[in-house]
Amino acid sequence: MLRRTFLAMVAVVGLAATANAGTVSLYLVVDPASTAGAGVPAAGTFSVTSNRTGAGTWQLYAVDDATGSAGIAQIKAALIGTLPAINNRMTQTLYDTDADTGFKAGLTLLRSGNNINPMTGSAELPGSQPFIQTGQGITAGNYSTIPGAIAFSGTTNGQWGSYSPTLGAATSGNYIGTGDPRKALFVAEGTYTGVAPVVDLANSFVAYYTNGTTGTSAQATLNSAITPLLSTNPFIPEPATLTLVGLAVVGFGGLVGRRRS
Repeated sequence: MLRRTFLAMVAVVGLAATANAGTVSLYLVVDPASTAGAGVPAAGTFSVTSNRTGAGTWQLYAVDDATGSAGIAQIKAALIGTLPAINNRMTQTLYDTDADTGFKAGLTLLRSGNNINPMTGSAELPGSQPFIQTGQGITAGNYSTIPGAIAFSGTTNGQWGSYSPTLGAATSGNYIGTGDPRKALFVAEGTYTGVAPVVDLANSFVAYYTNGTTGTSAQATLNSAITPLLSTNPFIPEPATLTLVGLAVVGFGGLVGRRRS
């Protein structure tokens, strides 16, 4: 009996893992306790730009746990709510090399301005730039790794994945279900009035690189059978999952107690 209870507890955790395998999360942090960049030192010339914190504000993040992904390539994020202010914080930069000027990296194409809903941004078309920035939504990084870059301009959030320690599990940790270590990508922030906003998954998508060398990509969408798009924080278990695991643990402990008695 003891062995069966232990296996049942493992099965509960396993079911949670199966349900969330190969997904991408586009999620809100509502009324954040700090700005995204509070307490985060600059990485060379690259820093985190954020000025929204406290009641009536929100921050939007994306995390990529798609199977075989090389990182986020494009985002369309639609929100439902009354949003007086929207700031597009998707990472981008222009850079020069010894050989030429005006190269682009990050999500520079089809980029929406502030106070536009949905928020959009995309990497440049495959083959149009000498460098593809991979790893966004998976690991922390910055543009200092661009080969041959000697000068940067027009940069927004030139480092990503390292955000305020105050936000804690809101922006990094092990992806629920797979256990993969992941660092979020800061997408946008703003203000709201009335009811807190929610992500409109039906009108949103995140494209991710299936090949970081050629720039080929695929989309995570609400109804995708391959890579579903979620709007839940992938680092914080849902209450229902915690309850199931807790019940299994309690049952396990009760049986151990009876066996000893």
